[in-house]
Amino acid sequence: MENTDNTLLEMREQMMQLKKKLENQEIVSDRFLRDAMTRKKNFLKFKASVPVFCGIAGIAFIPYFFENVGLPLWLIILTTAMLLVAIVASIIARSHLPRFDRDLLSATKELTRFRRINAEWIKYGLPSLVVWLGLLIWQITVNTDISRHELYGIIGGIAIGLIIGVSLGLKNRRDILSGTDELLEQIEELKLGE
Repeated sequence: MENTDNTLLEMREQMMQLKKKLENQEIVSDRFLRDAMTRKKNFLKFKASVPVFCGIAGIAFIPYFFENVGLPLWLIILTTAMLLVAIVASIIARSHLPRFDRDLLSATKELTRFRRINAEWIKYGLPSLVVWLGLLIWQITVNTDISRHELYGIIGGIAIGLIIGVSLGLKNRRDILSGTDELLEQIEELKLGE
């Protein structure tokens, strides 16, 4: 009987040790997952900063280019205003990236808001770009006194810049949306683990 009691006590002790090890494993897993989410968030923060830097570069470059071509002041102001709106919208979207040291519910809400802003921005950005591009080409072809060869060069440069810019912008958007989806999945895994 005493031998059975000792065996039961040993088994209980082993079970307690196993429980402690599993609890420690869960804490390490939780910390590892939160660190991975923070790294992904930093990647998203970088990706969301790219339009800000491009907008700032545009604001610095556009007035010089437009003035040298002979475009009117109202188009320079309109272009600068559009770039400022894009910069502010990117900064606002970026501000919705959550911190993962808080509760997961608020992190999920902020991340969902960040994703929604980035997903819907194309609805406003592309139509604005089309209208602006039409105004730009119209002003270049009608209201400037540049030669035909210069005109073709400028329109060719605009076309190449447009193709590169839209391609990179859409890739950046895709990276942001897929990265956000991955983060939301990781949060769900973490919620299920709790």
